[in-house]
Amino acid sequence: MTKRMEGQPTAAIGRRGFLAGTAALAAGAGAGGFPAPAIAQGQRVARVWGEPGPYAGVFVQGMNEWAQKNAPGLKFEVETIPWDGVYVKLMTDLAARRPPALISVEHPIAFQLMAEGLLEPVDDVAQRVNAAARMVDGLKLENYGNWKGTQFIMPGHHQGHLLLVQTDVIQELGLGDPDTWTWNELANAAKTVSEKKPGMAGLTLALGRNLCTDYHFAALLHQAGGMTYDAQNKFEVAFDSPATVEALEFVKRLYAYMPKGAVEYSFLQVVDQHVTGKTAMSFYWGRTMGRAAEEAPNVFAKMEAFNHARHPTTGRRSTWTDLQGWCVPRANNPYVKEVKEAMVYVQNSVEWGVKYCHSLMPNVAPVYKDVASSPDMPTHPFFKSKPKSVETYFTGYVPNISSTANEHLRGANPLAGICHGRSMWAQVVQRVLIENVAPAEAAKWGARQFEEIRKENIRLVL
Repeated sequence: MTKRMEGQPTAAIGRRGFLAGTAALAAGAGAGGFPAPAIAQGQRVARVWGEPGPYAGVFVQGMNEWAQKNAPGLKFEVETIPWDGVYVKLMTDLAARRPPALISVEHPIAFQLMAEGLLEPVDDVAQRVNAAARMVDGLKLENYGNWKGTQFIMPGHHQGHLLLVQTDVIQELGLGDPDTWTWNELANAAKTVSEKKPGMAGLTLALGRNLCTDYHFAALLHQAGGMTYDAQNKFEVAFDSPATVEALEFVKRLYAYMPKGAVEYSFLQVVDQHVTGKTAMSFYWGRTMGRAAEEAPNVFAKMEAFNHARHPTTGRRSTWTDLQGWCVPRANNPYVKEVKEAMVYVQNSVEWGVKYCHSLMPNVAPVYKDVASSPDMPTHPFFKSKPKSVETYFTGYVPNISSTANEHLRGANPLAGICHGRSMWAQVVQRVLIENVAPAEAAKWGARQFEEIRKENIRLVL
């Protein structure tokens, strides 16, 4: 994934904090809604928030190319901000009447922002770039952020975490083709590696109290056919289910073949384990492969990405997928017009689309067909060194898209960002692994927590 330099997630702001922030906004609003603060000539800097990763910088370069031609004196500048800090920082900056002009953000928090009414609609931008018709097969524009018939998020890229495998180890031990595995074969492979390869973990997942654990567990939950909220049933909590229990039992089973420190791991620790050759397999996005290519050619040479092992009953291979998009804060944003024009310029450019994807291969997959099919796309060396993995990260996993913000693509869930701010899924996992709570009891406990979040924030979904 884009995965960030995070520690523990920032706590989600509560209802009282939200109301205080919006009250400050209302107090500062004049005729017509949200007045733009005066900006002195020579100080026209439009701030763009992007999480750690080079792709936001590339997009902003394209925006500045537009600005040089069409808005002299205006400059777009990237500010790096962790995903889990967006909501609290945005509320602070909105209350101070100094919001960013544009935000690159993962869809759980984007969905929360659009339901809060904090974002500018972008239907006009989507129409001008013909976004709906250009989407790669399996993706839909509305999956990126449509709320009650209005589009609020423009697509940036998509990225699913997959099963990264050191194929030399698997072949040496005669464990078969990872692409054919079910959960049982995955667990058996992890067990065999742990037993026959001293000093090497069979599998590494994040199991700490953080976003990465949320994502890794949610993939297994969705593979089992479960979900947290039912978007098609007034967002009723669906977490206390046999599927949740089965997913928790499977995590506990797999943990026996992981590094014991995995109960503290987040994004970067998983990458470190794989790139340093300390694990035969891991769940991760394309960043691991990119880093291995730079730092560990011997590991990279035998590394391949596969779709997840099939659930033995459902057959699902669901992956937690980030549909990363661009959203425009509405209140006190003096650059809405310029941001939209610049976005149209960059998103209509196949050249900039290719540069964007090439900036972090194979982590950042193209959303538009003309970008994906550009003759410039396969000029990146990964297309020669890792063609199978690139294909899997770019298109092969797409039928398995799912996330906590749009479970089984059944509808946008604005509650997901709040739940991630509290690392709710990770807390459930840790009750099983650290506190030795029975999976069935942990599922019930989690369901109560998710229900409390729903009650606290019912205004967002009804």
